[in-house]
Amino acid sequence: MPQITLSHVTKRWKGFYGVDDLSMVIDDNAFVTLLGPSGCGKTTTLRMIAGLETPTSGRITIGDEVVFDSAAGIDVPPNRRHVGFLFQNYALWPNMTVYQNIAFGLENDKAYTREMVRTRVDEVADIVKIGPFLKRYPAELSGGQQQRVAIARTLAPKPAVLFMDEPLSNLDAKLRLEMRSELQRLHIETGATFVYVTHDQMEAMTLATRICLMDNGVLQQYDAPLDVYHRPVNLFAADFVGNPAINFLNATGAQDGAGVKLDIFDSKTVLFTPSAAMTVADWYVAQAAADQDVAEKLEVRKAAKGYVEKENKESNFRYRVATAGELGGTPQDFSDSETDFVVGVRPEFVEIRESGAFEAEVYSSMPTGMETTVKLKIGELLVTGVIFGPAIYTIGQRVRFDIDGNGIMLFSRKNGRLIATGGLRSA
Repeated sequence: MPQITLSHVTKRWKGFYGVDDLSMVIDDNAFVTLLGPSGCGKTTTLRMIAGLETPTSGRITIGDEVVFDSAAGIDVPPNRRHVGFLFQNYALWPNMTVYQNIAFGLENDKAYTREMVRTRVDEVADIVKIGPFLKRYPAELSGGQQQRVAIARTLAPKPAVLFMDEPLSNLDAKLRLEMRSELQRLHIETGATFVYVTHDQMEAMTLATRICLMDNGVLQQYDAPLDVYHRPVNLFAADFVGNPAINFLNATGAQDGAGVKLDIFDSKTVLFTPSAAMTVADWYVAQAAADQDVAEKLEVRKAAKGYVEKENKESNFRYRVATAGELGGTPQDFSDSETDFVVGVRPEFVEIRESGAFEAEVYSSMPTGMETTVKLKIGELLVTGVIFGPAIYTIGQRVRFDIDGNGIMLFSRKNGRLIATGGLRSA
């Protein structure tokens, strides 16, 4: 299967940049999800690789073939890129049987004889488990079965790359879960490269070998799902990935030996110990050098012929701190001080125990059987915890808890980036 390479790909409409200077490599046989909020540029990226959208500038290669190069004037049409596209709308022909829907593209390809078409339809029907339904019409199938027909039709011409644009969004929750499992199995069985667009972070986490997280047309992070979850590069990435959402706690403090002494919950002093040796001062020096490099590259772009000033400029992500009585939490502004931090705590690191260092009141308790999601109120702040196993808590109950584990995140409140991960304990 081919490797896909995007080099400085940009798509803009006048001054609005849908995708801004995107460079990434999609490896052979990878399952890459393009993830992000609505309007972040993920579908535009997919359509540019497939040839359904023409980039403003940049270069795209699929395998050894350059399919787009703005400088060389190359733009290979979609039908010559040997890719398959699965849309949100299945677009099945209602007047054709399942067999005819799957065979439609093959019958228009002179390389396939009638016998070859029949053999290939049977092969892909077996792969997606719709063999018994080949004589039925789409209206006689369930939503999940129609989805399988659409997948089979896309797989039939043996595309080297399969593009999917939110193909499960029309299904109910239970069927979506089942189809995720089927897509994961299909990826292994077909050996094709899958590129999948979704705004559902659960789909991205469970399906992908790598996640391409985007916001405002800019690549935020391109990593394996668990790396995005455990080591998000910034506050946006930490907030977008994870369900229940991560807890953000404002903190002030300074370096104290190998750790950073912090004040959280307004008055509680804790010590953050990084997993790897580092100093905050050295980290800020490295960040300044990286920012300078980015600024210099931007100046080079601005000096190039045809550059258009970006209207939808990047702004600091306004993370939210959960507070009682305010749905969604209170939006926070960034700080100019290098002594201001944000502590990120995933809900699984909140441990309720009698010997806990922090005291709180149970604000809400939502048991599901396998686990219980609990919101704890400390002053006006809320902290969400996930307690595994059967547990019953009463609203208003007083409890004690710890923030336990080595996956606690320390972010700079000055630029919103991850400084380090580590452990947290009372000082």
